[in-house]
Amino acid sequence: MVEHEKYKSYTFDDFLQDDYFIESIKRPSEKSVSFWYQFLESFPEQVAIFLAAQKFLEDLVCPQLSEEGVADIWINIQMKINSARIRVKRRKIVFISAAVAASIAMLMFVRVLFFGYDTQPVRDDIISFANNQPVAITNSGEIQLILSEQKTVVLQDKESVIKYDSAGIQTNTVKISKNDVASYNQLIIPHGKSSVLILHDGTKIWVNAGTKLVYPAEFEKDKREIYVNGEVFLDVAPDTQRPFIVRTNDLRIQVIGTKFNVQAYASDEQSRIALESGLVQIISEATDDVFLSPNKIFELDKSGHSSVKDADISKYTSWIHGLYMYESERLEVILKRLERYYGIEISVDTAASEFKCTGKLDLKENVEDVLSIISKTAPVMFIKESEKYVISYQPKKNMPMSQ
Repeated sequence: MVEHEKYKSYTFDDFLQDDYFIESIKRPSEKSVSFWYQFLESFPEQVAIFLAAQKFLEDLVCPQLSEEGVADIWINIQMKINSARIRVKRRKIVFISAAVAASIAMLMFVRVLFFGYDTQPVRDDIISFANNQPVAITNSGEIQLILSEQKTVVLQDKESVIKYDSAGIQTNTVKISKNDVASYNQLIIPHGKSSVLILHDGTKIWVNAGTKLVYPAEFEKDKREIYVNGEVFLDVAPDTQRPFIVRTNDLRIQVIGTKFNVQAYASDEQSRIALESGLVQIISEATDDVFLSPNKIFELDKSGHSSVKDADISKYTSWIHGLYMYESERLEVILKRLERYYGIEISVDTAASEFKCTGKLDLKENVEDVLSIISKTAPVMFIKESEKYVISYQPKKNMPMSQ
């Protein structure tokens, strides 16, 4: 759009002196949020500078101040802003000038002087809560919806649907009163099961096998935050006043409204974020901040190495439709996903584990049919020993090897 072109070369200073930008941050509307999302998708190179200016304004504007007070602050800022400079390194803001920092410090002094310190109690950190809960994910068993220390709902369906609304919670089989719900709820999906969770704000989450999800029954006024150990696909309901935050043990993913897949099993060597639509910010102690645009995936391994690359996103989201698509994937990784999905145990020898495969599996088939398909397309064979499947290397004539 022509209107977006105006901002494609804006600097940090330019944004802070633009009336429409300032109004959008101070009083966001559905129209302005849509405008800026389209702008950032069209000019992703402007994301870092845009977000730095947005954060700067949000830190400076105190909602309790009168319009006259805000105007006085803006006059002071604009007098100093010409000396402000910003340096962007790997799309991460790392420096703001001393003059601007002084303005921030002065405003913080004004806030304390007139309004005092915020005395509201700090809510328990969701990661601390999640990691202190002794619920184990197993290869068998039922889905557990843990509402409080006194209330756990066991769901026997292979694929459950759980919906939160103003009246309470509705599952496939039962209705639950809001009176039985604590601040944080937990959804534990064992291997071999899956679930769809619809939160109070309308956000829809597909939860894969072997996943632990922690979330509040009702979100706070300024943010929507959940914790994931496992794999989920999210269709986040837009809310300009409350960003949606997904926490894992290694990552913080922040959005307003978007569709994306999070694969972050604590036991895996690698985490993956795949973005279907919208825009997400990924924050990690191991790497610089990343702003992910559609049809790209972010990967982070246990050593701290990260990468962003173009991808066919359907390959990473097909599991919600009962399909598993993979391209040049190690057989060991494929079999580990099948273990979780079917709730079985599979062992594979070293020679077979490194073989790379490309294809698609229908997860609605039984596990032996799926393993049979793999054995026809890769140089392996499988046998069942008691309750365990054993995969071993088996050379086949006229089959090219890929290592």
